Parts: sequence; structure tokens; C-alpha cells
Amino acid sequence: MPYVEDGQMLERSRIRPLSEDRDIDFVITQAGGGRAHEDSDRKDTRNSDYLLGQSIIELKLLEDERLEKPETQAKIGSLFGALQPDRPVVVIDPTIIEFNDRHAYASIMQGPIKGVVRSARGQLKQSRREIGGGATTVLFVINNGFNALTHEELLDHVVRRARNDTDEIDGVVVAGCYLHGDGFDTFALWPIDYVLIREERPFSEFGALRSAWNKLADRHMTEFVRGEHGPAAAKEAQTDIVFEWEGRTFVKPATPIGAKSAFFGARRPRLHHLRFERVKHVALTVPRLSPAEYRRVRAALKDEPLLESLDTWNDHVGEALSYGTPLKPVVPVAVSRGGWEAWKRRNPGSSGLDSLRAAANVRYGVEASRLVHAAKELHSGTVVPQRYIAVVTELIGQDENNDVSRIGVCTGGDVEWIVLNARVPHFGALALAAAHALRLGLTNILWRHDLRYARV
Repeated sequence: MPYVEDGQMLERSRIRPLSEDRDIDFVITQAGGGRAHEDSDRKDTRNSDYLLGQSIIELKLLEDERLEKPETQAKIGSLFGALQPDRPVVVIDPTIIEFNDRHAYASIMQGPIKGVVRSARGQLKQSRREIGGGATTVLFVINNGFNALTHEELLDHVVRRARNDTDEIDGVVVAGCYLHGDGFDTFALWPIDYVLIREERPFSEFGALRSAWNKLADRHMTEFVRGEHGPAAAKEAQTDIVFEWEGRTFVKPATPIGAKSAFFGARRPRLHHLRFERVKHVALTVPRLSPAEYRRVRAALKDEPLLESLDTWNDHVGEALSYGTPLKPVVPVAVSRGGWEAWKRRNPGSSGLDSLRAAANVRYGVEASRLVHAAKELHSGTVVPQRYIAVVTELIGQDENNDVSRIGVCTGGDVEWIVLNARVPHFGALALAAAHALRLGLTNILWRHDLRYARV
């Protein structure tokens, strides 16, 4: 899916995923090794893939995204949903998990890794039996599509499983190609790390393997820049992982690029960017009449029962206000006979109370727009009034539809929240804040962004 920013379409970069025969065979050959068993396709027993110096290497490519599995989504949803019970959008952030739940999270994410280690230990054992007991056994894991884990997280999981589940693995190598892009810039990271498991059996050929891996990175990216990946370029630049579970949205934000864009600056484009002009109606309005204006309007609308008396009209206004909610407030708007008549001259097709309500609605739009455009970002050094509407919007990942906002009245530094955990992006939140400001007679809106889970 392309990025949408102010109507412009920005395509995500795509690259060819790695393959064993075309890419990893190249790495092993460049490092000075080759296939461990040339006749492996004719053997009845399962054995390892490569031999490099005195080391036997079993390759495992992690192709599938763990969080795309329904059974995994249910487990993750249950775990993180309980930690954030009142939020419509739940961020999958392992750092917020309590100590007692960390094992549960690790167990969920390690499912494919357990299988990899279980399979590799038997293959490495068989190959060492055939090649010689003095050989070092190495599990070589390449992340080819498991984007829910960073390279560092994957390395930690693989090492833990190798140490806990078997004595047949002497060392672990974890590598991957991590593609990042924003529609203008494209970055590819090619980390490779080795961890010694059995001190008596070091993987002395790792330096040669790392050098060959870097040669593969150069070759692969050169092919990418030349456009040679063609239809095989099925691997997209990293995106948020998003799924729905039990009526809520769960988001694992993509790994941040971590540097400003030379083209976009500090804020890269996001999906479903919403301008203020495209914000849907966030409030209902009701005309408010002063005693003087009531008499003037009443003279023009003598047959309207709701205008029988000022008390009758004020009761109507009060009843309307009682139907307001934090996400759809009812805002009383002062209307004058002169302003109403001027609006009717521009809109001759409207009459009666409908025209009075429409005139109030138009005035509300003008006042709300003024407040939104006058809203200021709250940062260090901002001079704040004694009382104002405060807006905090959490920018969550790459899609504005997943942003969460809260709105409140700040008095002397203390905030009384009106709206909590609303699935509303920046301009939607400012429009809602303007409605509450007009409802409460406040004239200032200050906002800030929580960038903890922002795409930067």
C-alpha cells in the first residue's frame, strides 16, 4: 500500500528476498567453503548445509511474519490488551511488560526459533557424526521476513534457545537484510553477529563469513539500484504490523529509521494524513439567544412554539446540551438578529428555525477554525495562560488512523481530562478541542505530540 501525504502517492521500495541457492551459496563460496554433503539429496538422513574450514554450518531462513498468524495474534492480543485495557489502539511494546509477563511474551515470539533450533540440532549432530567429531557446529539464522523482531532481539532469542535446548550447537550466527524506506530515501541494513556457545569449539572462520556477507550486501544492493530484482522484488521496506483482535487494533510499529530525511526533514510522510479542511464534523450546535436578541428573533418567528418565551428556548438549549458527549459535544453559539438576517440573505432557500440553526452552525465553523489555526505547540519555553485546552496526541507508527489523543482543561498546571484514549489524529483532536473550548468559553489551545511510538 502506498503512502498518502497531502494527496501524493509515494511507493514503498521493494527488494528481492534472499535465497539459499543464489545468495547463501555465494556467501559460503566467497568465504572459502562449500556444501557439506554433495550427495545430500540422495541421503535418507537429514544433515547440514555447508562446510567452512573446520566448521559445519546449518542454515535456517526465517521467512514468515510471526504476528500474521491468527493464533499468535490471539496470544499477543490477550497479553497486551490486558496491559492497556481502555485503549482502542494497543501498542505492542515489549518494554512495558512486567517482569512476570516477559517469559510469556518471549515464549510467544520464540515459536519459530524453537523449531529452528530443534531441527538444526539433529542435522548438525548427524553431519558431525559423518564428517568428524572435532568439527565446530554453527547454526546460521537469517531473518528473511520476521520483522516483528529487531536484529538484536532475534539474536538474543536464538542464543537463549541454543543454550537452553541443546548441546549440539557450538556457535550461533544471526544475520539479515532490513530494508527501510519513506518513499524517497531507501536504507538497507545488513547486520551479522556471532555468539560463541561452547568455548572449547570456537567458530574461527567467522571473519571470512562476515567478509563474504558484506560482499553479498554490495552485490544485492547494486542489483537493486540497477532495477535487476524485477518481479522477484517481493520484500517491502519495513511497515507497521497491524491486526484486529476482539474489536481493538494492535500495532507493532516498524523499527524507526533513526535519522532525519534529507527530503522530508524530521517528519516523514504517513498513511491517511488528514488535513484540517477534511476533518469531519465533531460537534453539534444550538443557537444561544441573549434576552435582547431573543426579543428581536421572536418578532420574526412568532409562530415557532420553541420561541414562545425565553425560558422555553433556554429549556430547549439545556436539553440539547444534555445530549452532548466528549467525542460529540453540543456547543451553544450566540446568534444575533443581524447576523441571522445576513446569513439568510446569502441563503434565501432556508427559513424558520432551520435557518437560525444553520446560521449558528456557520458561525461555529468560523470560530472553531480560528481557534484551531491559533493553536500553539507546547514546548519548553512556551508561555502558557492560566487556563486553556490541552491536547496530547500519541503518534503511533506509520498510519494516522492509529493515533490516540486526549483532551482536557488545564488550570494552573493541573489537567482535568475531558477526552481520554480517543482514536483521533492531530487535526481531528484540534477540531474536537476547539469545540470544547467554545463550549466552555476558553480562547486558547495548546498541543503537543507524544513521539514515543512515532515513525521517524
